Amino acid sequence: MKPGASDLGGMTPQKLEAWIKQKLGTPAPAKTRDYVARYVGAVKHEARKSDEQSRLEFWGLNMPTHRAAAKEVSARTKKEFGLNSKSLPENDRLQAQIAEWTLWLGVWNRTSNYDVRSVVLIWMSAKERLQLRRRQWKDLFAMAETIDNWALSDGLSMMIADVLENDPKLFSHFKKWNTSKNPWLRRQSLVGIYCYARFRKKPIAPGLTLGLLEKLLDDPHFYVQRGVGWTLREVDRIDAKLQRAFVKKHLHRISGVAWFAASELYQEKDRKALVTARKEHRTRNRK
Repeated sequence: MKPGASDLGGMTPQKLEAWIKQKLGTPAPAKTRDYVARYVGAVKHEARKSDEQSRLEFWGLNMPTHRAAAKEVSARTKKEFGLNSKSLPENDRLQAQIAEWTLWLGVWNRTSNYDVRSVVLIWMSAKERLQLRRRQWKDLFAMAETIDNWALSDGLSMMIADVLENDPKLFSHFKKWNTSKNPWLRRQSLVGIYCYARFRKKPIAPGLTLGLLEKLLDDPHFYVQRGVGWTLREVDRIDAKLQRAFVKKHLHRISGVAWFAASELYQEKDRKALVTARKEHRTRNRK
């Protein structure tokens, strides 16, 4: 029997995953699947190393399809846990919300499908679950350990940045991630701090962020370097003077991969002057 309203009683992560897949519909044609797998997961990308390529299955579906599936399945699980009732006592509501969250988290933990994981992130990131996310922050941090592509990493970073802003003491976890053998945790140690700076009312002090950035300037992983550049740009939005002093100090250590984003907010004449200095330094070192 296909998963549907008739068999969702006693819902399990396995059943919910099957129902999400049903709502996602038919996978895209092979050409589209391969394109998305290469773009998002660097799958079979000749310029990406093995540890830079995702191991997930890609159906090649677009974000509107993911969002539509999340909306429809969310309505069903919300009803399943009695969360539509306005008369539900507050403590009972919280317990039901945690049970629903645990079910969706179970889907994340068991699936090997990128599109399904994307649907889970969309569900978790809904505004109505803000307080629940903050309460269940340990789950979000555990999810970071299972990431292997930039799209899911960035989606998770949006939630993690809010959690950190709400409880700055959690910065100690970012310090641990910063030295992890897992490159996606090293990336999260940077991107997860602000993501995006314009959303942060009380951002982590840029000086703390730059301390983590400096340790990863020479990181060999492509997507960590993308995170370095991206985070330098966000620091620039918060404290341009401090960021530009850091960039000048480490001008010749910042990789080409990180450079564009790091200097994105600079005036053109300032960027050109720094680019010239970088080129001259490379030329001298070749001699």
